[in-house]
Amino acid sequence: MQGTKPYNAAVIGVGAAVQSHVKGGGHRIGYTHGQMYRDHPRTRLVAAADISRENLMAFAERFDVPQAFADHREMLASATPEIVSICTYVGPHRRMIEDCARAGTKAIFCEKPFVASPVELRAVRDVVRETGVKLAIAHVRRYRPSCERIRQLVAAGAIGTPVIFAAGIEGWELSERGSHWIDIFRFFLADMPVKWVMGQARVRDQRGYGHAMEEHAVAYFAFENGCRGIVDGGHDLSGGARLTLVGSGGMIRLLDEDRIDVTNASGHKVETFDDSISKGWHELWQPCVDDLVKWLDGGDEPRIGFTYTAGSAELNLATYVSMRRGDRVDLPLVDDGDEWPVEELARRAAAARNANAHG
Repeated sequence: MQGTKPYNAAVIGVGAAVQSHVKGGGHRIGYTHGQMYRDHPRTRLVAAADISRENLMAFAERFDVPQAFADHREMLASATPEIVSICTYVGPHRRMIEDCARAGTKAIFCEKPFVASPVELRAVRDVVRETGVKLAIAHVRRYRPSCERIRQLVAAGAIGTPVIFAAGIEGWELSERGSHWIDIFRFFLADMPVKWVMGQARVRDQRGYGHAMEEHAVAYFAFENGCRGIVDGGHDLSGGARLTLVGSGGMIRLLDEDRIDVTNASGHKVETFDDSISKGWHELWQPCVDDLVKWLDGGDEPRIGFTYTAGSAELNLATYVSMRRGDRVDLPLVDDGDEWPVEELARRAAAARNANAHG
């Protein structure tokens, strides 16, 4: 039942005062969350927290935030927000989710990747179960009209039996950008379970987002229905398309996220949506907070809720665990790793370089 009560919201990790699109960090996704809460009629942005005073003051001025804190725990105790967005790098996410849940926060909207290890994923599952906090993950592309349309077409059999879904991210990696495509492939198949995953990576000494990063990595996985997925975190795979879906009876290509190209027995058709990245990015977030508010009002869990998106985090982590083990990983994931898996790969690479240098 839709209510009228406004919910007090806060942001942890507001982001850089000046926008940067450089791989490795310095972004300001907190501003997107801030605008989302400011523009929605049922939310009020009442507080923010960040360890950088410069960034915090710039954010507070931009959104006229009445309470600003250097420590998120102080913010939780003093401002008692009902909704909290966590927009930091992945490293502190688990601790912040637990802090919010145990402080009585009703809903958490966390950026992705939202956990750094298999141990953290289990811990978050436990805190969600124990506290009942409503946790949503920012896989916002689930709301893109083009992606919703692809899901409908796949379900209707427009390309026959799904065979393989493929996507590549030029110059990026599997955790920040790649996690979007890993998640959206699951969305296209109604969050069907994945049976196994194999991953491989080239890791040297690159770091960003507070952890070791791969230079190039690939995830290859199988859904329960036999469809395969491949995400190349480094190179384009789709000839200019964002992603390509191939089935026994046709093909769908997502072009720039606002057009889809469908080829099947009925012919060839291009569908266009008024939802380009440059034009529709901020508008894309409004249905996220709409559904989060409805969930708080007693409605159904949204498509970005933990129940649906936790499998994407598990698949992403399992890909890295496969790299670490040098073996296929079957799901559900069973692993006791308690750090970002690429850290071990980075240590191995450093040891190999050192051995070669003294060989």
